Amino acid sequence: MEYTTNGTTRRYEANRSSYYDGNVVKETDKYQYGCEFEFYIDTKRYDFNSAIDSITKEIYEITDVEILVDTIHLPTDDDRNQCIQIKPDISLEDSGIEISVPITTASGIEHYIQTICPIIEKYGYTNEQTGFHIHISTMNNDGINFNFYKFMLLCDRAGLLSSWEPRIGYSQNVMDILSSYTKQASRKIKTKKGTIWNVEKIEANHVEVKSIGGDDYHQKIDTMLNEFADYCRYFEETLQRDTDEHKQMYVEHKKQVQKLSKIASAEFADALSEAGII
Repeated sequence: MEYTTNGTTRRYEANRSSYYDGNVVKETDKYQYGCEFEFYIDTKRYDFNSAIDSITKEIYEITDVEILVDTIHLPTDDDRNQCIQIKPDISLEDSGIEISVPITTASGIEHYIQTICPIIEKYGYTNEQTGFHIHISTMNNDGINFNFYKFMLLCDRAGLLSSWEPRIGYSQNVMDILSSYTKQASRKIKTKKGTIWNVEKIEANHVEVKSIGGDDYHQKIDTMLNEFADYCRYFEETLQRDTDEHKQMYVEHKKQVQKLSKIASAEFADALSEAGII
């Protein structure tokens, strides 16, 4: 495998013997996707750098895009979002890394879930600090008025935001504030490093979902695939005109919020603001 260097980043040429046409986003597509796998290298079984080299070779066999590898800094290449990246994760300890995939299609995400999770199992492990992040956005953001609040309520109603154990300081459900959140718990979370909320607005047309993760999350491939499909469906539903069912969902949620104490209500508003949802 040949590579060039740019500072501390190694760029590996794409595997020209592989071809995954279904992973390529086309101009006619409505949506585009991305994802990130956080995990730790099992340094009890492998030398860290040797494991990175082996992982790179295995990634090479499952994709037809170039690979950026950097264990010291985040790659800065202009086309990094069109490459697979193996890079450090600032929310994890020394042997923690992240594999991020290029902008791709829904079937591309499914492909990477099915092929990268076994690589994690072979060379590493996942724990409560690690997660799987999903990015969903429209291809065109001109005039998009994406209702992130509606998306959050749809996902919560389906149980998606609470289907995995909360990872304090790494992935917390905004909706938990409605039931059990306290000011002490909020302060405790904010003293931890890492990302807090499990749904965040990135741009006007772009949401990041971080609800999936925790101990051995990479072994639950079927659940990851099913929940990814659900999030995609609710993203599309969010862009549709509100139905009577949606309007009733808003009414029920408003009643729930009105029952909160002033402190809890303020915390809920703060959390939504931090997540970019309002």
